[in-house]
Amino acid sequence: MVFTIPELPKYERGSVHTSWTEAIWLSFMLLSAQIRAHLRRFPRKKKDKKARLTTSFLSHSRPLPSVEVAYHYKLPNCPGKSSIGILVTFPPNSATPPHKHAGASVSVLVLEGSVINKMNDEETQVLTKGESFFEAPCCHHKVSNNYSTTEVARILATMVVDDEVVDKGGYGALTVIDEEYADVKL
Repeated sequence: MVFTIPELPKYERGSVHTSWTEAIWLSFMLLSAQIRAHLRRFPRKKKDKKARLTTSFLSHSRPLPSVEVAYHYKLPNCPGKSSIGILVTFPPNSATPPHKHAGASVSVLVLEGSVINKMNDEETQVLTKGESFFEAPCCHHKVSNNYSTTEVARILATMVVDDEVVDKGGYGALTVIDEEYADVKL
């Protein structure tokens, strides 16, 4: 929502109307100063000096994350759908190749460390412990890497997917790696 401030009529200096607009301007300036002072109390996070903001998979030489099924529940209120929890552990400097998730809706929570994330043509993000993101069905997950070269990162991905995807292809069918990297197995 965009708010526009109407242009105030011009009044002679010293009139009641001028004093009123000056009071509003002064209040705004004081509030701005208070907000800046408040934000200074929360220093920005220090970045890992060894970390790299890698924006692509780059090579087959980087370590791959380990993937473990944490849970699998059929959804009784959504016949033909399941909720599947996948625990992904990223060793230092690890990366996944670009991929999609077989038409699943995916909610991801960062449990430990920091990850680099890029979906479709959106901006690349660094997410830390406690932060989350959502992948819509058919989203192209272009970057999913560990931000650190020295620390482990863990995420919990909850996928809502058609039962037949897992029934026909097993859990491996949940991640469809881009053809260019088809030889990479998670």
